[in-house]
Parts: sequence; structure tokens; C-alpha cells
Amino acid sequence: MRSLRPLLFGVGAAAALTVWPAHYAHALGADEAAQAAQRSIADAQNEVPSIQRAIATAKTAVRFPAQRIAEGDLLLRNKDYDRAAIVFNEVIEKYADNPTVHAEASFLLGETYYRSKQLLSARRVFRRVVETGQSGRMAAYQPEALARLVDIALRTRDLRELDEIFAKMSQVPSAKVESILAYSRGRGLLAKKDFSGARQSLSSVPATSPYHHQARYLLALAAVKEAQASAPAEAPKSEAPKTEAAKTDAAKAAQAANRGRYAQAIEAFREVTRLPPDTPEHKHVVDLSWMAIGRLFYETDQWNAAAEAYNHVDRSSPEFGTMLYELASVYVRLGDVQRAQRALEVLSIADPDSSDIAEGSLLRGDLLLRTGQFPKSLETYESVHKQYEPMRLKVDSFLGATNDPAVYYDKLRTEQLEITSEGTQLPPLAVQWAREAEDGPEAFAVLDEVVKTRNLIKQSQALVDKLGVLMGAPNRIRAFPELRAGEQRAIGIINSLMKARVTLAEGLDDVEDSRLSGEIAAVREQRRALQGQVLSLPVSDADFMQLDEQASKEWNTLSQKVQQLTLQIDTLQSIVNALRRVLREGPAQGVVRDAVSQRRLEDELAANERDIALYRARVAEVHKMVDTGRMAAGFGDQKFTQDASLRAQFKQLLAREVQLATQGSGGGKAVAYAIRIAPMLGQADQVDDAVNNMRADIARQVQKKTKEMQELVYQESSKILDYAAKLDTLDQEARLVVGQVAMRNFGLVRDRLKNIVLRADVGVTEEAWEVREEQVTRVRNLLTERARSERLLDEELREVLDDASDEPGGAKQ
Repeated sequence: MRSLRPLLFGVGAAAALTVWPAHYAHALGADEAAQAAQRSIADAQNEVPSIQRAIATAKTAVRFPAQRIAEGDLLLRNKDYDRAAIVFNEVIEKYADNPTVHAEASFLLGETYYRSKQLLSARRVFRRVVETGQSGRMAAYQPEALARLVDIALRTRDLRELDEIFAKMSQVPSAKVESILAYSRGRGLLAKKDFSGARQSLSSVPATSPYHHQARYLLALAAVKEAQASAPAEAPKSEAPKTEAAKTDAAKAAQAANRGRYAQAIEAFREVTRLPPDTPEHKHVVDLSWMAIGRLFYETDQWNAAAEAYNHVDRSSPEFGTMLYELASVYVRLGDVQRAQRALEVLSIADPDSSDIAEGSLLRGDLLLRTGQFPKSLETYESVHKQYEPMRLKVDSFLGATNDPAVYYDKLRTEQLEITSEGTQLPPLAVQWAREAEDGPEAFAVLDEVVKTRNLIKQSQALVDKLGVLMGAPNRIRAFPELRAGEQRAIGIINSLMKARVTLAEGLDDVEDSRLSGEIAAVREQRRALQGQVLSLPVSDADFMQLDEQASKEWNTLSQKVQQLTLQIDTLQSIVNALRRVLREGPAQGVVRDAVSQRRLEDELAANERDIALYRARVAEVHKMVDTGRMAAGFGDQKFTQDASLRAQFKQLLAREVQLATQGSGGGKAVAYAIRIAPMLGQADQVDDAVNNMRADIARQVQKKTKEMQELVYQESSKILDYAAKLDTLDQEARLVVGQVAMRNFGLVRDRLKNIVLRADVGVTEEAWEVREEQVTRVRNLLTERARSERLLDEELREVLDDASDEPGGAKQ
């Protein structure tokens, strides 16, 4: 960076010379120089009041609250939830006395938390909106907040607070929001299994409501729940029919009863499918209705009708993968093996990450085996084994690392559910299955919230550290935009006065004797050496912006080099991971190594991984240093300190030179010119003093604001420490229970993977057995055909011999 500074400084000087007025680019005459400098000094004196105007303008240039809300809303729509939450929190804190802005920002903050799945934070904000929304501006957002509270209660499975929410809903006076409240109330009542109340509430949602499709779907779902609740209990074994005919009659009667029971629900779902799919959400509701119809037909053994319903689901639907697997099951029931195979093939291509892909692949292998396509069935079974056996081994190794639920929870929390102690990544599908298992959503939600909260605390602490660095930096005025604007204008005025002094110096060069000696010659030589640098000092806003861009570019270059090092480290890590895989899968590929070589290679890889971890730590430290340096660069940095020293030195040299010239050291013409410009220099010094007095006042304001900011940062830092301590306390309370649930769920996942692999191995065995049976049958058939052919040949030979013996002389022949 030091080596780049002279080069960049020279480039800045050249750029400044190009924008200086043309008649200053060459040596000016004494009269021209004096007149031009007099005008510049007068202009600078007139511009002194503009310093306060710049401060006032910068204060009013702060964006209006509506602009800040629009910015946060745009971030929310772009799913940048962290930055959106920061914006809305700032608006709420800064404009607490503006009811309109405070209400809108509060609701959008709750929406931001809800969409980012910070449900507890969203519930806290929405509760505040509901409690303060009885009147005033907040009342407009109360219905949506109540609806969101119902959503949060359903997502967290905390149905105890629904009664309180329903009571709040009944207090909302506005009739314009009846649809959203009726829909939310119906959802809550359906979750509480109050089917009649849910039906009454959902039926009141008008057709013009954006929730009409969802309401009709939930009405149909309520009909299904009621049909299931009214199903007769299964007859005891002692009362079960004993004869086959009686069993058949009982099955037909049960089937007819099921069809009649679900007929109303099927018709209700059909009504939903007739609604217009005018939005993506409504289109999804229609697809869900077709899925429900197909499932109900499947449950009532109406296979053709089920297949027809499933085929209505669009390819672009999120339910398309699930539909293909269920449709294949329907075709199996119908005995249409080819269509079932086709559906499963499409599933493997259209949705390879589906949770049904394993069952679908095994079913496809069974169908191929049933139709005699042995090579394809073997390939299918082997692909399933190859895909899920490594998953089973990783999960088994993960579970075998410890039997202590607390340690297990700590490991999951530390590695964010992705990395084991050996550095191997858990299969995403296994994590997904563990999340979907019993009590999985709640347990893994706690883990996710712990990880997310720790990251937020870490980010907050990093922000506090950056603010501390900025408040301790010499250019901390950058943290206060209005004071920076005044300081920038003041420095611009001072630099314009310095350029006016350069103009006077050019006029002095025109009248001084070229054969000077002594002190004045040395002073002039030093002054001329600094003159080009003084001309490059920034004056206008564009000049200061250019300096900021140069400083930012320097640090961006360093940041890019750090990023390149990070990419190289990631490449090395990928190579190490690939080599580990080669060592692990070598025996399966026919590459067998002795134990000593295997151990040596593993030790080398482990040493390389330790080096990579060290490199990552060093790069992270450098990245932190770059971020710190970036905050200290720009306006007010070391460059401005050097400029201040340059101004003082040039000013002193010019004053001494003028003094010597006045005493006659520069010749007769120089004496007259020096006497002429001495008052101008005095006037420039007076303007400098006035500007510096204003800069001193700005510095005092910066000091005051810095102290206030440091106190605020200290308070926030203390709060962050308190939050971290509370999180540790809650973490200790949850680690045993959540760890037990998570370990149990991963045990279920291991058993599921084991079952899949076992079924694949059984399929391979069955395929081999079927091939053997086919070969045995083929050999048996060939032997039978051979015996039959030999018998026929014997019979024909015997007939020929008999015919020959019947002819005259046949016996002799």
C-alpha cells in the first residue's frame, strides 16, 4: 500500500491539473495572477457561510421514513430478510412518535421475521401490533397480525393460545376484513377439531376474497375429517365372519360404506377444482384438491377414477413428484405395469430429491423383475444399494460417535446438522427424513433457532467491534454525514485559498530575478517543489468523491486477493475430499492397498487438512484486518493529514518568500509585487482562521457525538453479552430433551436406510434367483424338447425300417 501511494498521488495531481482553469496551466503574469488570486480569495470569503449550509443540507438530505420503509419492503420482497429487519428496526426506533410510520414498520417487521422463519420473534411483534391496534393507525394492521398469530400457532403446534386469538378477533369492528379473519378462525378451529365451527367460519369467506380457494379446500378437508370420525369401529375377531363368502360380503359392504362416506368430501374437492386458478397460490390449491380426490378414490378402491384424478396435476406443480409415486401405486393396483414403470421413470428424472424416490426405485425394480427385464431390474437394485448404503454408513457412524444425548446435541449444534466429527457431511436426505420424523419439526426447530441466534449474536458483536474501530479512528467524522459535509466544504475552501496562493506565487515567479541566491533562492526552490502537489488538493465534491473511490479501490483490490486465497483453499479442500473418497472406495473399485500404505496416505491427508484449517484461520484474520482498514480509509484518512502538513509548509514558505522579496532580496519588481500581494495573503489568512474556527467547532461536535455513540455501543455490547448468557441458559435446558429426540430420529433414519438397502439386496438376490430359475426352466425345456425330438426321430426311423421290411427283399436289404 505504501508503494502504491506515490503513484496514486501522482495520478491525482495530474487529474487535478487537468481540471484547473486553462490560464493557470502556464505561468501567469504578475497582474493577471494578482487579479485572479484576489477574485479567488473573495469567492472563498463569500463561501464561508456555505459550511453551515452544507451541514443543514446534509441533515435535511436524510431519507424520509417513507423512503426507508420502501427500501425495507424491497429487501423483504427480494428475501433479504436480515437487512430488511435492520431497516424496519431502525424506522421503529427513530420514528416512534410517528404513528403512521411506526405502525407500518412494525407490521412489516413481523412479516419479515415470519418469512425468515423466526416465528417467536414474529409472534412477539404481532402481539404488540394487536395489543396497540385497538385504535389509531395500528388498527389497520390488526386483522393481518391476528391472522399471522394463527399461522404461527399452527406452525409451532401451540394451540393453547388460539382461544385468546379468537377473542381478539371478535373485538375487531371493521367489516372489510371479515374474510381474512373468518379464514384464519376456520383454520384454527379445524386444527382444534371443531369441525362444525370451522365449517361455519370457512363458509362465510366470500367468493371475492383472495382466500376463497383455500377456504373451500379446508371445507372439503373438514368433510374428510368428519367422515373419518364417523367411521364404525373395527369388529372384534370373535365377531368377524368365518366363511370366505361371508368375508367377501363383509369386504364389499365395507367398501360400499367407505364410498358413501367419502362421497360428500370428494364432491367438495371437485368444487374446488372448478374454481379459476388465477394465481400461483390458487393453482396450487387446485392441484392439492386433485391429489385429495385421487387419494380418496384410492382408499375406496376406485382405481380408474383415482388415476384420472392424479393425471390432472400439472407438471409445474410442487405436488408433481408425489403424484407420480402415488399414480404408480394406482397403476400397480390396476395391473398396468408399463404405465407404473413409466410414472416411476419420470419421477426419477423430474424430482430426484423426492422423499419417495427410494420407495419408487424399489417398486420400479420389482416391476421390472416381474416383467422379466432382469438386467434393468438388477441395475435398478444396484443403483439403490450404491446410493443409500453410503448414507447408512455415514448415519451409523454419526450415531456411533456417542450415546450421550447432550453430547449429541452439542455436536449437532456446533456442526449445524451438516458435519460430523470426522469431517464427513451428513446426507441432506437423511437430515430431511430426521426432520420429518416424530417430534422432528419441533426438535430441529430448536437447533435451527440456536444456530441462527448464535449467528445473529456473532454478527451483532462484529458490528459492535466495527463501530468501536470507527469511533476510535482519526476519521470518525465519517460516521456523522452532516458534520462530514461541513468539514468537506471547509477543507474545499481552504484548498481553494491554497490554490489562490499558488496563483500569487506564479506572479512572483514572473517578477523575481531568475539569478537569485541566498535564502530566498532556497525558499523559492522548496516552494516550487510543493506547488504541483498543492494544485492537486481537492476542492469540489467531485474531487473528494474521486479520493473516496481511489481509497475504496485500493482496499477492494486487497479484498479480492483475499477472496482468491479463499478459493484456492476451497480447491485444496475439494482435492483432499476427493482423495479421501478414492481411499474409501478403492476396494470396491478393485484397488487394494496394504494396511501400512493406507495408514500413511490417511496420515498425509489428515496433516494436509490441519494445514488447510490453519490457512483458513489466517485468511479469516487477514479478511478482518481488511474490513477494519476499509473503515479507516477515505475521507479524513492519512492522505488528508498529509495534505494538512503540505498546506502548512507551502503557506510558510510562500510567506517567507514574500517577506524576503519585500526586503529587496528578489529584485526591484519583486518588491513592488510583494508589497501588493501582502494584504491578499493577510486576507487569505483571515479566511483560513475563520474556516479553522468553524472546523474546530465541528471537531467538538464530532467529539460529543463520538462519546454518545461509544456509550450507546457499550450499552448494546452489554446487552449482547446478556443475550448470549440467556441463550446459554436456554441451551442447557433444551440440550438433553432435544438431543434425545434428534438421536432417536436419526436412529429411525438409519433403520429406514437399512431397510432400503436390505430390500435392494433382496431384490438383487431375487433377480439372481429368477435368472437361475429361468435358466433352469430353459434347460429343462431344452431337454424336454430334445427328448421329444429324439423320440420323434426314433419313431420315424422305426417307421422307415418297418416300411423297408414290408417290401420284397426288404429283409435282405
